[in-house]
Amino acid sequence: MVITVKNSNTIAFPKLGNAVQRKQNQAQKHASTQLHLSSALQTTLDLQKMLQLFFNELQMLISLNSLGYRNEKYQLNHSFGKTSKHSCHYNLVINHENLGDLVFTRSKRLSEDELELIELLIGCLICPVRNALMYKDALLSALQDPLTGVGNRIALETTLAREIGLAQRHQQSLSLLIIDLDHFKSINDNFGHIAGDCVLKDTATQLNLCCRDTDAIYRFGGEEFIVILNKTDLDGAVIIAERLRTCIEESSTTHNDSVINITASVGVTSLRKEDSMNSLIERADHALYQAKKSGRNQTACPEH
Repeated sequence: MVITVKNSNTIAFPKLGNAVQRKQNQAQKHASTQLHLSSALQTTLDLQKMLQLFFNELQMLISLNSLGYRNEKYQLNHSFGKTSKHSCHYNLVINHENLGDLVFTRSKRLSEDELELIELLIGCLICPVRNALMYKDALLSALQDPLTGVGNRIALETTLAREIGLAQRHQQSLSLLIIDLDHFKSINDNFGHIAGDCVLKDTATQLNLCCRDTDAIYRFGGEEFIVILNKTDLDGAVIIAERLRTCIEESSTTHNDSVINITASVGVTSLRKEDSMNSLIERADHALYQAKKSGRNQTACPEH
């Protein structure tokens, strides 16, 4: 570019061509859009809200019919709008970390300029998505028992209080199981605490395999687990309790060439109108005591 000096105070630039000027104006507009979008996406750590916000902002710039997001690791599948014939797919990766896949669709093909703009703005989305997934990880860790992977005591209390409220409000059935591994101390004494940990992890695995998708499993403490049975009456709860007890009895844990077999006792109860979280757990605990007192490796339900 030629710069002409007319006097000591004035510098005149030659007039830019229309194409160059348009390109500069477009670049400035895109930079402004990126800044606005980046600021907007940082207002939430809720991934679904973030993706909705991104889709809304993008629709003001490009005609799009839908946006889809999928992340297999976190079992996430979000979609916005109605899918159409033509699509473009993007895999979000940062530092070799897969953050999921985006799919955009519309009724006619996207132009090269439109694809270029989409790719430019996806750059604003990657870091916020990573932050949202990291936040999700932190929440899961705070509510998960680190040894067995099932819910911890905090998660149990939060979920059970909510489920009791919903069941009482909508007059629905709710049941609770307390499962205690029989003679667990002898496993630690005879095989060591690492073997005991393996038994607890295997028990959690068996419970996950034998429970329904709607059942929620928690480690209550030590060798005790609680299972919340949503929309399940007392008769149904006893059937499920027996199935879980049998699953544990028929499974085994192998540790250092030793095969460890274990049984469990189960206490069963169902929600009453006057119940609180504490009264429900206490009644299930009393039922568990009856199962142990009667010889262990059985299900007890004094109300049944």
